[in-house]
Amino acid sequence: MSPGSPLPWPPPKVVCLARTFGRHALELGNAIPTEPLYFLKAPSAIIGDGEPIRLPSISREVHHEAEAVVVVGAPIRQGASPQEAEAAIAAWTVLNDVTARDLQRADQGRFTRAKGFDTFCPVAPQRAHVSDWQACRIQGWVDGELRQDGMLSDLLFSPGEILSAVAAVMSLAPGDLVSLGTPEGVGPLLAGQSVRVTLLGPDGDVLAQVTNPVVQG
Repeated sequence: MSPGSPLPWPPPKVVCLARTFGRHALELGNAIPTEPLYFLKAPSAIIGDGEPIRLPSISREVHHEAEAVVVVGAPIRQGASPQEAEAAIAAWTVLNDVTARDLQRADQGRFTRAKGFDTFCPVAPQRAHVSDWQACRIQGWVDGELRQDGMLSDLLFSPGEILSAVAAVMSLAPGDLVSLGTPEGVGPLLAGQSVRVTLLGPDGDVLAQVTNPVVQG
């Protein structure tokens, strides 16, 4: 967050959505959810642009997950409608929901260990205004190769529906990040590679971007 911003940094919490793009759910052999499925990312996982993603020695299969993120600008509490929740969005950005996929399988699909390692949540520095989110797209690149490319119009749930569902359980505060899930094309990261997550606007302009080298341990 830039100096002088009214929103706190680091964020009070990071909520990530799972399987919000149907094709991504299917590529990992999961059922397509009928309501938002979400989890919390550890605050200690957060890093910035240019900082290294460190591969843990206990995993042999770490994946990138490119995700668009909404930044909460006003409190959202239980009972908020999707329209009220969407009106509380202050800005948009991106993050990389790095995941130790082999550990996720070993944990029977649970998210906490696989996604909670230090450095497993690179967040872009930009906070962008988005007037037409459905015309935006999220991309994931590894060493200049496009691996993920999804239109936000393909989301199974709107940002307002997602925020409303999360707020029914936990109140959302200004500065909280809610990541909207990843499109198909997730894949492995290896030491020595560079991974980039980009949010493109309706005209193809870059609204937010985070790039990180990948190192061992």
